[in-house]
Amino acid sequence: MASERIERLEEKYGAAYKWFAVFAVIIGLLAAIFSSTMINVALTNIMADYDITQASAQWMSTGFLCANAVCMLTSAWLLQNIGARKTLLFASALFFTGCMIGQFAPAFNLLIFARVLQGAGAGIIQPLSMALVFMLFPENRRGSALGMFSMVIVLGPAVGPTIGGIITDSLDWHFTFTAALPLSLCAAIMGWIFLPGREDAPGTGPFNLISFLLIALTVGTLLTGLSNSQFHSVTDWQVIVLLAIALVAFALFLSRELRSRTPLLHLAMFRNPKFVSAVIIGAITSAGMFSSIYMIPLFARTVQMSDATHAGLLLLPGGLALAVVSPIAGRLVDLMPTHRLLLVGVTLFVIAAYALTHAEQSSSYLMIAGWVLLSRVALGFILPSNSTLGLSSVDTQRVPQASGALNFCRMLGGTIGVNIIALLITAHSVRYQNEMIDLNNGAPLSPSQSVEAMTLTFQDCFMIACVFIALALIPVLYVTFTAPKRTKKNPAD
Repeated sequence: MASERIERLEEKYGAAYKWFAVFAVIIGLLAAIFSSTMINVALTNIMADYDITQASAQWMSTGFLCANAVCMLTSAWLLQNIGARKTLLFASALFFTGCMIGQFAPAFNLLIFARVLQGAGAGIIQPLSMALVFMLFPENRRGSALGMFSMVIVLGPAVGPTIGGIITDSLDWHFTFTAALPLSLCAAIMGWIFLPGREDAPGTGPFNLISFLLIALTVGTLLTGLSNSQFHSVTDWQVIVLLAIALVAFALFLSRELRSRTPLLHLAMFRNPKFVSAVIIGAITSAGMFSSIYMIPLFARTVQMSDATHAGLLLLPGGLALAVVSPIAGRLVDLMPTHRLLLVGVTLFVIAAYALTHAEQSSSYLMIAGWVLLSRVALGFILPSNSTLGLSSVDTQRVPQASGALNFCRMLGGTIGVNIIALLITAHSVRYQNEMIDLNNGAPLSPSQSVEAMTLTFQDCFMIACVFIALALIPVLYVTFTAPKRTKKNPAD
């Protein structure tokens, strides 16, 4: 039983075993995130090897994020029915299989399947790590632990492209699939040693497979419909039918969840305004983060004609800054109201996003990397404070479900954000190229005109991302103005 195992771990390792347990899951999550972001700087190489377009290549990111989002809803059931140890090993097995298939994939469709398996493994691990923090740590230590967790969430995307760029330029892009396997194996070993087993309480019953299939159908058809809108009119049947299926599947999912005894997503949590605010903030900032991770390397390679290593290095300083900021922000969460940190973080994120709207071919490395650094500092404040806001607003027994729901909405926001940004890049680049062809009286574009068209495209997309990120200020201000006033303590007390 879990309680007996926890007692044995405390006797053997003392209170430090809690950190070992959380680090085990965090290392597994870091491996998964490394693998997810290493691919971004290799997209142009993959496009050349498989003779595919940028719109098709974006499914490398979308497939991972789609599986990641959907599988987050399974984490609570796995945790409560098979325990943390077996859950981590199952997720690691999925991730390992995806890595090996991706390393040797002879066709692009198999490569997407490999990314789906990797995303599924990562999707199970992320809510598990957040739930463990709330299960193992007292309230006055959760902020510090979530700070470490949040550091990994953004450190991985920041450092991953740099490692991926070096691997792509010096070895081969195939190795970006297996480079993170040592970390994953380390996490599995540590997890087997330090993680608790299944809870003493009875399980939650059979897995709600129908609800899982319905939400998978919802997300899959939604993203496919959005992707198809890059090639067809929004009124085309290949777009409308898929979006209609997504709407119907989601309605059926909600109807089943309201009636189910073992729901994947406990909808009652969404009656809590604080939890809903945390969900909205998380979804918007995640969309901003993942769209920037997708856009910045692509901007460097298509506008600035950089190699993969340089494109990845644009995100490195931000990752290093985050490594410093996240633990500090996590500690601040234990000492002050979360809404203050959220207000500072989201404001800085909006400023950094706006500054990138002025990026062009001649922009220096310091200019782009500097504003990316500020955005990662902002995320360092946002992530731990938002997680604390969301999970502290529900009852303790609902923390695993709340963790899965919060992470699902975050990842779904990130997935949709990447998909829409890819759509906008395609649409705006075609528009600007056609305008310049008209100016040339039908003559093909010169290399400088092609760069100018892509520059205008990315500037538009950076601006759209900035406006969208600014919408997170609405729930932040709501939480700020509705927060209970803190009374000053009498010095004599």
